[in-house]
Amino acid sequence: MMFELRNLRLLSPDDSGGGGRDGSSPDSTGDVEPMTWSLLGRFFGLPLVIIGTIVGGAVLVVILFGGPAAPEKFTVDQLLQALESSGGERSAGILLPREKELWQRAVELSERLRNKDKELTPVELRMTADRLSAMILSELDTLAEVGGEGEAKQGTLRSSRLEFMIRALGRTELPTAVATLVGIVGRRAEPFSSAAMLQLGELPDVEGIAAAVPAMTATLKASTGAETLLVAATAVSLLAEVGDREVIDALSAVCIAHEGEVAWSAALALARLGSTEGKSTLLDLLDREFWESGERYSVTDKSGTVHRYPMPRSRVDEYLKAAIEAAMETVDPETRAMIEKLASDASPLVEGAAKKAIAGWAESQGG
Repeated sequence: MMFELRNLRLLSPDDSGGGGRDGSSPDSTGDVEPMTWSLLGRFFGLPLVIIGTIVGGAVLVVILFGGPAAPEKFTVDQLLQALESSGGERSAGILLPREKELWQRAVELSERLRNKDKELTPVELRMTADRLSAMILSELDTLAEVGGEGEAKQGTLRSSRLEFMIRALGRTELPTAVATLVGIVGRRAEPFSSAAMLQLGELPDVEGIAAAVPAMTATLKASTGAETLLVAATAVSLLAEVGDREVIDALSAVCIAHEGEVAWSAALALARLGSTEGKSTLLDLLDREFWESGERYSVTDKSGTVHRYPMPRSRVDEYLKAAIEAAMETVDPETRAMIEKLASDASPLVEGAAKKAIAGWAESQGG
């Protein structure tokens, strides 16, 4: 699934870029870009990451299995039973014959729980969350018991299915689900910890969600992986209270210690929490010239060669808009001046976001 990022190359402010496999421009090539956190998350927006997760899973199943079969209609209970029937199985690094089928069941279950109120009664929903929690924890324990190379192979083979199960659990939106997801974050077993943080970021109003903040903050302090830090920075900024000193300190340390996408995400997370500690990086992210200079767009082809190009205009617009939205609550004069400058940007997308921020400031000041 998309969490396996063997082709990820972080883009730094001075050395980054992209392109297509054959050297053509990135917007004209017919090749599919590798799924990376930078492309899926657009560095800054958790909902975009989640949408990208669905796309990433769909791409991977085509690669692994030649495309899913036509879906059959199952009840939620039947889907759970199918997944439970494989619980704890070990394949010693060999793809289980039923893995495609199980992947499809996990995908279908996660999608069906989008409409949980129509699918399940409150009692059935609680039972579903309990069953999913038990399965996920059992799978994680099984992977941990394999150890060494076997663990890595198991993680690769079962990653997609287990991540969709984690997504399904999050979509129950129950306190018991939050507790399990927080526990998964605490294990720091990737890619599952990141999958859990994604779901927690979508549950700001569920009872017990406050426990996710210290778990994510601890992840920011302990982890060095780019993908993990990208997700943790964004998710914690959506859940923590504005001004939370411990979270701000952790994000500030990440922003200082890293560059490229990780530093950018941390700076925007700091802005969401009302801090100016990532200000120098934030000012770059609000500067069209910064995005359009150099070669900040990159694509790695199947041979591992990195092709670099200037950032496509459409992506520059998206990143500027995301930076404006993250900094909308700022009171820093320099940051506001950068946003005011973008109110006359040639892009309607960027112009509209800047004007919205300015109108919000005026309203907050009583006119």
